[in-house]
Amino acid sequence: MLGRKGIIVLAGLAGFLALAAATDAILSRRDAGTTTQAPKLLDQGWTDARREQFYYTSQGSQLLPYAFLRALEQPFSEALFLDADYIAQTGFLPADKPSSLNPDALPIGFVKDPRAGGAYGPMVGLTCAACHTADIEAKGVRIRIDGGASLGDYQQFMKQLSRALDVTLADPAKFQRFAARLVAVDPKMVRPGLEATAAEIRRLEAASWTPVPYGRGRLDAFGHILNAVAAEALAEPANFRIPDAPVSYPFLWTTAAQRYAQWNGVAGNPLGRNLGEVMGVFGHTSFANGNPAAFSSAALADNLVALEAWVADLKPPPWPEAELGKVDAAKARHGAELFKAHCTGCHGGPEYRLTPAADTEGGRQWLAVTMVDIGKVKTDPKMLTNFTGRFAKPGVLAPLLANAPHLSDGQVPAGAVLLAAVSAITENDLRARGITGDARKQWYGWRFAPGSNAPQQGWLQPPSYKAGPLAGVWATGPFLHNGSVPTVYDLLSPEEERPARFYVGSKRLDAEKLGFVSSPDAFPEKARAGLFLFDTSLPGNSNRGHAFPDPAVTKLSPDDRFAIVEYLKILEGPDVRRH
Repeated sequence: MLGRKGIIVLAGLAGFLALAAATDAILSRRDAGTTTQAPKLLDQGWTDARREQFYYTSQGSQLLPYAFLRALEQPFSEALFLDADYIAQTGFLPADKPSSLNPDALPIGFVKDPRAGGAYGPMVGLTCAACHTADIEAKGVRIRIDGGASLGDYQQFMKQLSRALDVTLADPAKFQRFAARLVAVDPKMVRPGLEATAAEIRRLEAASWTPVPYGRGRLDAFGHILNAVAAEALAEPANFRIPDAPVSYPFLWTTAAQRYAQWNGVAGNPLGRNLGEVMGVFGHTSFANGNPAAFSSAALADNLVALEAWVADLKPPPWPEAELGKVDAAKARHGAELFKAHCTGCHGGPEYRLTPAADTEGGRQWLAVTMVDIGKVKTDPKMLTNFTGRFAKPGVLAPLLANAPHLSDGQVPAGAVLLAAVSAITENDLRARGITGDARKQWYGWRFAPGSNAPQQGWLQPPSYKAGPLAGVWATGPFLHNGSVPTVYDLLSPEEERPARFYVGSKRLDAEKLGFVSSPDAFPEKARAGLFLFDTSLPGNSNRGHAFPDPAVTKLSPDDRFAIVEYLKILEGPDVRRH
């Protein structure tokens, strides 16, 4: 029986739910021009089977029980949470159809863990494809960009998931329908399991709160990774920091051949980079009461190595002339001259620079991506300052960090905490598998200095942003590391001419300026719901910097900017060789 207080609480909850339902109704209106047919696939070097493997191979992420996600309804409807239109509200991509690796048609990048799990069966989590697969639209055609920058809104997804779980607990009829779908679960275990799951998702949603929302296509990856390792796994709540420096999801083609990856270039070897990513995306970490030999995580290292190999085969997307128009050859030739004069110094070009053969094991060479000091590029510094200026209590990792810089209170750089954890867990995994010698080096992607037994790391370099290759960049807007500039043309324009506010979330490509349609004038009022209004005046959102070429020396006319834009449509990628 409910007492008076219980009735008041439920009444208040009912009012909240009614308001939230109205909000959901608004969010369900999708951008005008959205298409529903199967996507057109471009020649990016993958077979259908490889694409399917990339979409639906687990990396060890464990968000909630798979059976719970399948049985869950939307908070204010009897329709399932996994309904394609509902998932699309968050910007993540619904599956095109069921398949052998995805029989329940989970969204792209949402994957069932292959391990048995506990009383509620296997878990489900995210893999690389959730954040690195995109669709664009042109002339009513949906075009798939494999390895592209997702427009997913992580914070919105977690909010909707948390709300659905909470409403299921509060609504008896909804709970009964949910429980009835769990045919393999002991009925007595359903409510306790749902309560524990809802509490965990509620915690994750709260941990992702930021004063400035990420919006579409952005995530503070390092903020979440460092919190998961330094605060949660170490059981050191004082190490938590608000993850308030979101960056755009980078595109993946050519990354397997790059010397360093990530916007701040801190990952020298792919296995360490990918393991750290899983640790931040629900790949639970255990520090085993301080015994380094027993450190572990839920990450599936063999799958991470396979995923990296698949990405090595991925090519930049070719410009689809049938949907986006023919390239103006004369304009592109002029653009190539301008690009060579003003852009290749940092980004490289058709004659891509390689690292010296003497720098890595076996003389293997990598794309020598340029790290540009923040004092030179002058783009928003928040991502860099959050990482380089963050310190943490080392907890049980202290013995592994004796040589790290220490503050007077014993704190060490948070990046060093992550490095120590990743190194110990990776070595434990390799040792358990009996992987040594050249096989061990291969798992690390051959990122070794001659004679060294440890993978090289790039995180100690001065605070810099990576200027990577730009082949295929036409399909990856918005631009700059924080997604603060909507089109390439705007990025080539003087800082004061760049849009101060624009919408993110439309998949319609602007073939003239290269980027997604984003101007407020392009969307009637009713079409703006579900889009994210990006405000460059807010912290972390600055659209300043990257004033190249130096406007005091060379001024690009509008025609020059459009010429470079035209060239970027056909810029060839490097001859990425498998190593």
